[in-house]
Amino acid sequence: MRANGIIILVIAILLGMSNAKAQEDYSKAQKAPQAKEVVLTREAQTKKGYNSPQAAYKAALREAKQVYTNKEVGIRNLTKGNVSVNGDGSVSYYYTYTVVELPGVVAQKMYEAIGKATRQIDEGTRFAIDKVSIAEGIADKEKTNGQIVDYLISKGYKVLAKEKLQKLYKEQQDQRSGIYNEETVSEMGNFSAVGYFISVRITGEYVQVQVINVSTGEYVGNVTENL
Repeated sequence: MRANGIIILVIAILLGMSNAKAQEDYSKAQKAPQAKEVVLTREAQTKKGYNSPQAAYKAALREAKQVYTNKEVGIRNLTKGNVSVNGDGSVSYYYTYTVVELPGVVAQKMYEAIGKATRQIDEGTRFAIDKVSIAEGIADKEKTNGQIVDYLISKGYKVLAKEKLQKLYKEQQDQRSGIYNEETVSEMGNFSAVGYFISVRITGEYVQVQVINVSTGEYVGNVTENL
């Protein structure tokens, strides 16, 4: 009897976790895509009409999974659309929605590490990617570079090519020394905050993000997230 009770309790907990996850997913369905989510399709429409957004969400997610069989997808911008008149004369609604690709574990951990490593840095600050190191078979380097840029921009930072940031720093040093070209300084604008280099290392065990102040060479962020 006691063993049966334990089994029932475990099943109840698992069902509760499953329902909680489903509710969390639905709670995001009517919101816009997040910065770390890649938009796959905009303005898709459910194939049938539905009487509730919950039912429409389940249908939209099922349809999206049928299209993107090799991706982890989510539903965003779920909105009531055109009227659908059913055979019995009742009315339901088509729903429009956006399909997004949800970040995998590696990307999610990378975003978390970047967020922690940059949390003390003001919006509008300039960043440049210094180095991205990825263990073989873990992730695509070019795609990861793009994800880093997109995430930083979504947080309100400016992202420059490394060479551009280095040029800004040199111009700042020249400005301070009194040896600089006034036309170049006018073109470059305000040098009060040159910016930061960001480096990312991804292995099969962890994601490490380091942030270095260009002007001082000091580490201002060093975060490791285990996979």
